[in-house]
Amino acid sequence: MKIFVRLMLCFMISTTMVELPVMQAHAGMISTTEALHEMNRAQGEADIQEFLKRDDVQKQLMKVGLSQEEAQKRVASLSDAEVKKLSTDIQKATAGGDIGGILVTVLLVVLIIYLIKRI
Repeated sequence: MKIFVRLMLCFMISTTMVELPVMQAHAGMISTTEALHEMNRAQGEADIQEFLKRDDVQKQLMKVGLSQEEAQKRVASLSDAEVKKLSTDIQKATAGGDIGGILVTVLLVVLIIYLIKRI
């Protein structure tokens, strides 16, 4: 009986090894561009997620009826180009808006008024 069990076990193991495909791992080099691309996407998503955690952003999301989880799902579904653009826009945005453009406009108006009164 022991010989029969051993024989059947050997037969099943050998059949399994021959019949079932063996998974092979393929290792290869990735280019620097591919590595940077993945790093840029991860950094962009991290920037966006950090932005979404701010209290003022949370309030605005609630006003438009969007939950934090839904916003995160939408960020995850963005393409690489969209993540890059949104991340760049967030980094360029300032807390007070575009104060530089407003300041230049006000200074020009004051200068024009000053010059008109002088004439």
